[in-house]
Amino acid sequence: MEEKTVFDFIKAEENNWKTVRIPLTSSKDWNMYEHIERCTNVANAWYHTGKNDGLRPYDDIVTPIINVAFRTEGFDAKDIVPFVDDVQKSYMSFIIKKYHPQWSRKHELDTIIDDLVETSIIYDLALVKNYNNDVPEVIDLRTIAFCDQTDVLKGPLCLRHYYSISELVEMKGKWNGDKIDEAIILSEESKKVKLANDQTAKTPGKYIEVYELRGNLPKKWIDESADPYEYQNQMQVVCFYTDSENQRQGITLFKGKDKPLTKNFKALKIDRIRSRGRACGRSIVESLFEPQVWNNYSAIKIKQLLDSAINVLISDSEEIGGQKLADLKHNTVLKVEKGSVTQRLDGTLQNLPQFTQYQDRNVANARIIGSAGEAQLGSNPVSGTPFALQQAVIQQGEGIHEYRQGKVSTFFADQLYRDWILQMMVADLNTGKTFSEELTLDEMMEIGETIAKNKVEEKLKEVIFNGGVITQEMKDTLISQEMEEFKKGGNRKFMQIIKGELDKIPLNVMVNIKGKQRAMAQNADKITNILREIMKNPQAFQQKGIGKAVNQLLEESGMNPIDFSGVTAAQPSPMQPAQPQAQAVNQ
Repeated sequence: MEEKTVFDFIKAEENNWKTVRIPLTSSKDWNMYEHIERCTNVANAWYHTGKNDGLRPYDDIVTPIINVAFRTEGFDAKDIVPFVDDVQKSYMSFIIKKYHPQWSRKHELDTIIDDLVETSIIYDLALVKNYNNDVPEVIDLRTIAFCDQTDVLKGPLCLRHYYSISELVEMKGKWNGDKIDEAIILSEESKKVKLANDQTAKTPGKYIEVYELRGNLPKKWIDESADPYEYQNQMQVVCFYTDSENQRQGITLFKGKDKPLTKNFKALKIDRIRSRGRACGRSIVESLFEPQVWNNYSAIKIKQLLDSAINVLISDSEEIGGQKLADLKHNTVLKVEKGSVTQRLDGTLQNLPQFTQYQDRNVANARIIGSAGEAQLGSNPVSGTPFALQQAVIQQGEGIHEYRQGKVSTFFADQLYRDWILQMMVADLNTGKTFSEELTLDEMMEIGETIAKNKVEEKLKEVIFNGGVITQEMKDTLISQEMEEFKKGGNRKFMQIIKGELDKIPLNVMVNIKGKQRAMAQNADKITNILREIMKNPQAFQQKGIGKAVNQLLEESGMNPIDFSGVTAAQPSPMQPAQPQAQAVNQ
């Protein structure tokens, strides 16, 4: 039996990727290639089958719904807060927290988050690749040449890339330079269009189709002396060319040992329970397949009704018979013979209201499935809807999006940050960094007070060494002067991290996607009501029972009672002058 080569393996599995279906139940099977292709088409308002030539109406109901999902499920890199997980060096958390926004902007982490969120919404599978010394990349699922359709990281994974000549030349030194030259010579001025049945697109430059295969594969592919039944984690980079006999032949650009697949890739799948047995979950776009199909069906029927609409007159008059209504001038008076009959042929559209009502039901059903209410879509609420009710409806409608947002942010913080991103940032910081960042008022006060106290302590040491006497008033005055000096420079301050200072310091991250900016209007309304009650009768909060009830009210309103401790604390009553006792007057 002839041993299969890596080239035979890739060609066979690439064909299986498009044709083999996996059973989910006794009545349902599934193909990942088809899933990715259909989700891509529906997300772009394209027909999945047949030509998208504009001859069939496509009444898109998916785009506004997934736009709501993009907007509500996304979050920012600033919502990820790194900190030092060491009580002895917790002071470093402040500097790291301040450096993180600059570092995340430099490496475009917000773009990675957006790609992760949008990929999850469209396909319910986000595949992220580690690049060691560079930020991770969210893989375009359309570049998958093949993988395990039941679990994307359980079997070999092969990605398809298109390298320009200059990009391939840059890989010399990492890959086999002679084989790169051979691939360039045999390259063509075209490249295959993703998910377009391997159709080629003519391009002005040459591109080389390169396959990146990773996973636990026969060890003989990298070590010819190995046993045929031995397997090893490895990476194969190959490309193909067509020989004179029209046969696909392979060129190996690189081969070698590799880390396990789960060390190089991370996968996020939100809908895990209903979609067991398949690599992708049931995405928001997939849940809208059927509503979109039947909405298009109604649109096609309505077009047919409109096309059948006619405006025809029937007459047995010799005078006006054969006349075209469009050719008659305005206000034309026609003469007809006596006894002739002229009547309109019925061209009324049949059942048009029923089809439009059916479309409305499809749209409403799609919005329910996609959790996209009128307010979230930008539509005005029905006249007379109370503001509080509208806010409650919006909050309930965003519930599923908040759930999905929590899953994505947890994946980003607990897996991508913990395993890859934090290591990159620490390595960057350990080179020694000086940077500037703006401080909040609270940070200015806290940092300013610490710096002022340290400077004053140094000055007071000199006073003591010189035999001087220190009073508390003198100390307070010096601290106040140093504080004022610190404030003069504005709220943008320079910070410095000493080279190697973060060596072996454990870092962690927390996610704060429920920040105040998420509910600014609601919080402002709550705070206003609380302050209004406090100002009415501030002394009432001294009573133990009322104070406890207020704390409970603050907690249930989403507020922190500690933030209001200074406002609600009982203030000492001003001393009232003693009233002179009345003197008896003898009359």
